[in-house]
Amino acid sequence: METPLYNKLLKYHNENRISFSMPGHKGKIDKSLIDLDVTELFKTADLHNESDEVRNANMLLKKLYGSDFSFILSSGSTTAIQAMLASALSPGQTLLASSDCHMSVINACMVMGINLRICDKVIDNEFSIPSRHTDIVKYLDKFPDISAVLITSPNYYGLCADIKQIAKECHKHNLPLLVDEAHGAHFIASSMFPKSSIKYADLVCHSAHKTLNALTGAAYLHVREGLISHKRVRQCINIFESSSPSYPIAASADVARYELENSKNDWDTTIDRCIEFSNKIRSLGLNVLDNDDRTRIVINFNGFNIKGYDIDTLLSDNKIDVEMSDFKNIVLIVTPKNTQSDFDGLFEVLKKIISDCKIETESVCFNVPPHNDIIRPQKAFWGKSTSVAITDSVNKTSSSTVTAYPPGTPLIITGEKITEEHITTILNLKKNGAKITGMNNEEIEIISE
Repeated sequence: METPLYNKLLKYHNENRISFSMPGHKGKIDKSLIDLDVTELFKTADLHNESDEVRNANMLLKKLYGSDFSFILSSGSTTAIQAMLASALSPGQTLLASSDCHMSVINACMVMGINLRICDKVIDNEFSIPSRHTDIVKYLDKFPDISAVLITSPNYYGLCADIKQIAKECHKHNLPLLVDEAHGAHFIASSMFPKSSIKYADLVCHSAHKTLNALTGAAYLHVREGLISHKRVRQCINIFESSSPSYPIAASADVARYELENSKNDWDTTIDRCIEFSNKIRSLGLNVLDNDDRTRIVINFNGFNIKGYDIDTLLSDNKIDVEMSDFKNIVLIVTPKNTQSDFDGLFEVLKKIISDCKIETESVCFNVPPHNDIIRPQKAFWGKSTSVAITDSVNKTSSSTVTAYPPGTPLIITGEKITEEHITTILNLKKNGAKITGMNNEEIEIISE
């Protein structure tokens, strides 16, 4: 059958691989969901007009997470982020976002005409990743043009910002706090997890498919009424969500909520397994990040002559999938769907890989270049552009956003002036195996002068 995409996915499925990546269901999900693929009919629910069934599902979601209002989405946290920004800001206003924000934040600002100030984060030199620390106070005091703040917490590495304190500072300035908690939908399942941002922030989004048992694209958006109107949020959801929302995805989000509510013991057991596995990994001479989400395992290969990208490839060749890799780390997403056998299989393969490696004393740290000035992405995106070699782009204004993906953290933002440091970082990352998006080979789009 000449169906290349279908054939590829079918082949992948039939390999019976071990998954330490999203989606959280790991392929172990009720297959009957596909039978629920219908559209808005007289006898079915309507996500946009909130029929009784949709309203009840959203009420149960709100009750579980402790929000004032909650909404099920079927097109991911990207739609949630678009709705959050449109609910909190108007064109021409300025968003303060942490430097580890997802590229969907940049893209939304670009289309909506929202200006950006970036709060740079300290880089952890050992793991070469953004740290927990987010010092927004100096930005709020220095720049009165800021109209809202967006923080990513947890980040891809399971590190959480101090959302309680950040919310306090934002509200002191009468500014709404938006939190991209896409990777933290499971936090309410156990007291061993960090507290969810919903208690403190004005808007919070979750990707239900990342760590819960929902189909890819399932998401939640939560509102804390006050600075943000839930009616405005609902209006914005209806603008950005597809006019043909997927009922199987929405239904899986509803089921995932129910399963989360009744799975505390499962998550506690999973956390214990993760702690035990992390200790075994340390016995191999590897370091494991001491992060806030113990089910997000970050294994560091400093001290060995091998890159995280290479580990990722070798594991994949052994039918084991990890969520992501960077220069010296691999990242695992673990859920109750992972068995002890999964951990045992991964440990044996990692043990074999490390036994073939040599000890290395030199460590390398890649710092994300700072974002110093206010950025106007819309103006750059709609301006006339031309393509040049990245090496010839210094002091030019970029008309595209360049990221290392995953995790999708922006290196250059649309509308930002390109520096030598940007170029050096990108070329080094590319040379060492990173996947760079926003460029065509080694060419970048810049604003024509």
